[in-house]
Amino acid sequence: MKILKYILFAIVGLAIIFFAFGFIKPTVNYGHEITVSKSVEEAWAVTQDDSKYHLWLEGFKSIELISGESGEVGSKYKVLVNPGEGQPDFEMIETLVSIEEFDHVDLHFDSDMMDFDQKMLFSDANGEVKVRTESTVTGKNLIMRSMFAIMETFGGSFQAQEEINIEALKKVIEENTTDYYPEPEVVEIEEVAEEGDGE
Repeated sequence: MKILKYILFAIVGLAIIFFAFGFIKPTVNYGHEITVSKSVEEAWAVTQDDSKYHLWLEGFKSIELISGESGEVGSKYKVLVNPGEGQPDFEMIETLVSIEEFDHVDLHFDSDMMDFDQKMLFSDANGEVKVRTESTVTGKNLIMRSMFAIMETFGGSFQAQEEINIEALKKVIEENTTDYYPEPEVVEIEEVAEEGDGE
């Protein structure tokens, strides 16, 4: 009986420790910064190009506008990602909170498990561009908050994933060949002299 009592105490103790993480650290904050030898305009265009999302957002599958005008504050999107092989797709609703061209984009993601906020900031640095993220994850309940806190405290899971994604973004920007700002075509107009009678 004493062994059962000790096991019970151990289980209760572990549960208290587990939930304590959720109380102590209800949100997880993380971010990453890169410097790219490209213009801020090109870096901005690449990050806004949803046809390139799969190249730098690990697990990204699709994004679909569900309300509002695309690229406008308040617009909402359904985003599908896959956490890993053999796992079901994960759906989030993305809301565009704030955007200023070549400066920042602020997004909020809502899912059954969490609220996720990410701001991506751009700054010109002597002909190069710095791209920095500021991200926050909050679990929807105490169990998720505790799990996220433990994942980040002992494994740095969120920070590690952010670094993987943003370093991949750096490569995509550096290797970009899409001309997002083409020069307008010059159309030559030939003047045709009309022959008048007797002229």
